[in-house]
Amino acid sequence: MRKLFAIVAIVLASQTMVLAQKSEPVMEKEVPERYVKDFKKSYPNVDKASWTKVDSLVYDVDFVNQNKNEVSVRFSNKGVETRWIVNTEYTPQSIKKYVEENMSKYKIKKIYILDIRNKKTYQVEVTKKFLFWTKDEKILNFEIDGKFIDEQSKK
Repeated sequence: MRKLFAIVAIVLASQTMVLAQKSEPVMEKEVPERYVKDFKKSYPNVDKASWTKVDSLVYDVDFVNQNKNEVSVRFSNKGVETRWIVNTEYTPQSIKKYVEENMSKYKIKKIYILDIRNKKTYQVEVTKKFLFWTKDEKILNFEIDGKFIDEQSKK
């Protein structure tokens, strides 16, 4: 019984440490000036945006655009990535069919269009749960026409 308790304590402690390493909210004035300037140039009509520091060189900004779509933009030294969250009803049928046929134990958590250097793809976050806990998470990548590209484990 003590061993079981020790194992459970170790697992909980390790999950807490993993969660603590995730991104943290920051004020706009804490974000590198070039990122803020690029954001305001690209999205001049956004009044309310929340910034997150992913690591020392990577920042995300989340906001709702004028079309009421949730948007997330990631700024880094590698460039800019933009994500638009999309309802499943507006995605190609082939994406939903792929998940149903090949990932039957997984449920779609979130679908978004990812734009990197003017190349747009769909990214689909799927999760497999055990009781109330998330057991596994994956990211599925699809061409904009719905053709499957690859699968990644979500870290």
